Amino acid sequence: MARADGGSGGIVMPDITYDAVRDFVFLEADLLDRREWDLWLDLYVDNCVYWVPSWASEDELTEDPELEVNMIYLKGKPSLEARIYRIQSGLSYATSPLARTSHLVDSIRLLNDKSETIEVSAKWMTLSSDPRWGKQIRGGWYEFQMCQTSSGLRIARKKIVLLESAIDGAIDIHQI
Repeated sequence: MARADGGSGGIVMPDITYDAVRDFVFLEADLLDRREWDLWLDLYVDNCVYWVPSWASEDELTEDPELEVNMIYLKGKPSLEARIYRIQSGLSYATSPLARTSHLVDSIRLLNDKSETIEVSAKWMTLSSDPRWGKQIRGGWYEFQMCQTSSGLRIARKKIVLLESAIDGAIDIHQI
């Protein structure tokens, strides 16, 4: 059995290793940077949730994506597919022309693996080079709910917290 912290304490992972989760998180970021949209979509389950909450105040995020304002809220894989279609077709203002990106992901932690869902958090920064906006650096943290499927790990829910409460320019799923 592997331990999430690599040492004598921490979360015991009988079915999945910390390294596998870490590599999966890195893979997702890399696929976005390389614009491997179909492979990126394959990382998500059909009934996934992709959520970027907005800040309700200086210290609190919105809590209910169904009832409160969000920066982005996509429910179900068809919503992600529609977003990717708009990115690829050039029909999205936020992505026309498409910015080049580089994601840096670190501080990956396994928070819970006691149920069918594995909870993971990570810190991130993204550099976007956009002809309209120049270079943009954004950062925050990810909260994943992952599940083990016959195809391997998959994302059931991804919550992306942006440190910014106001966005200068535009954002889309590949930039965060």
